[in-house]
Amino acid sequence: MSDTFSGSCACGKVTFALNPQKYSVLNCHCHTCRKLNGGAFSTYVAVADEAFEIDRGGAELARYAVTENVDKFFCRICGTPMYNKNKKYQGLTIVPLGALDHPEGLKPAANIFCESKLSWVPLQDDATNHPQGLPS
Repeated sequence: MSDTFSGSCACGKVTFALNPQKYSVLNCHCHTCRKLNGGAFSTYVAVADEAFEIDRGGAELARYAVTENVDKFFCRICGTPMYNKNKKYQGLTIVPLGALDHPEGLKPAANIFCESKLSWVPLQDDATNHPQGLPS
């Protein structure tokens, strides 16, 4: 891939690249994302499957079936979340922003599951807010 963002896990065993021309950035405020990622909300970069590529360490990835629709892939050595797949969003790979090596300049354009948002978390003035997931 040319003109890409690189990403890696904390131990450096798994690396990936994603094409910056085909992405959207969003914050998810659902309870499941808070639980799985240990934060007040999770920020993700959603890219077309063909715009995401594991460069190294694919054998080090483990999969956790979060629900019947969602699989989370993470480094089995250090536990870093690397990407998610959701059957409701066919054709997309959902990458945690924190897994990118240099996420500067990427800013969320939307917040989803805002009805689950913690009351003390402010929302960006310039982002689109959705009570549930992204509209179809």
